[in-house]
Amino acid sequence: MISLEKKYLDKTITEEETAQYKKILWIRKGILLGLYFLMIILSFVWVRRVSIFFNVLGGGKFSFYAVAIVLFYLTLFLTFGYFTFQISYMVYSEIKKKDWLSLISKLNIKLDIVSFLCKCLSILLFIMIYMTTPCTVVGNSMNDTLHNGDRLLCTDLFYSPHQGDIIVFNASQYTKKLYGNYDDKFFIKRIVAVSGDKLTLSEPLPDSFTFYVNDVECPDVSKTEFIKIRESAGITEDKDWFKIPDGMVMVMGDNREPGESCDSRSFGLIYASDIFGKVYMRIFPFSFNLGCTYHRV
Repeated sequence: MISLEKKYLDKTITEEETAQYKKILWIRKGILLGLYFLMIILSFVWVRRVSIFFNVLGGGKFSFYAVAIVLFYLTLFLTFGYFTFQISYMVYSEIKKKDWLSLISKLNIKLDIVSFLCKCLSILLFIMIYMTTPCTVVGNSMNDTLHNGDRLLCTDLFYSPHQGDIIVFNASQYTKKLYGNYDDKFFIKRIVAVSGDKLTLSEPLPDSFTFYVNDVECPDVSKTEFIKIRESAGITEDKDWFKIPDGMVMVMGDNREPGESCDSRSFGLIYASDIFGKVYMRIFPFSFNLGCTYHRV
């Protein structure tokens, strides 16, 4: 495609290559027009999701919400209108037996940067809206990695749990066991162990306990909490080690000071099916790096 376009601009293209170049342009313009038509239809069918996405992402600020909505639909319609005009002109020229390649080529050159930015922005926003979910951190359980008020994006697309991932999960069934009816339905925690990982409680000295995940020390779990975690795995016998059953994971907050994080130490293991998604980006303040602040499990 690039070589044919260059040949056309350099006026070294043959008639056979011109026909091939036109065919490629027809296919490309048709696919892009169809794609943007589908995106517009979906954006109106699921307009509530668009609204919720920008509302949560902007922390409820109307100024951010209004600008983001306008920007999303503006880039969507501008790009769709641009391709619609090109296709319409190409069809009209074919009917009238006129040459359309020269005008289309000039438009592509003059509007290259503008159309590229509109395409990138509209597709990026569309993917973010319909394949990710925004969430806001409430509380201090993930300090110093995440802080109260941080706005995040999470997704469950092709996701499988891995140690070290920061996840959002439905915690209602776990907190209900502890507190009865509890308002906080979703928690943000870090996975410290997954299915098949070995959890061990070592007692080298009387009244001295050390907790290990796959033989790596994790000093923030007590003997009582280990027993609670073990029982949540369905193991009632007194064992100083066990492997996490299939379909379950252990989660903890990064702020592991006493009373700061309600996690697996309080309610045991959680089911992987309750995971809502993995946090992959912090929008505000912006950061892709969500690695563990602590050099430990």
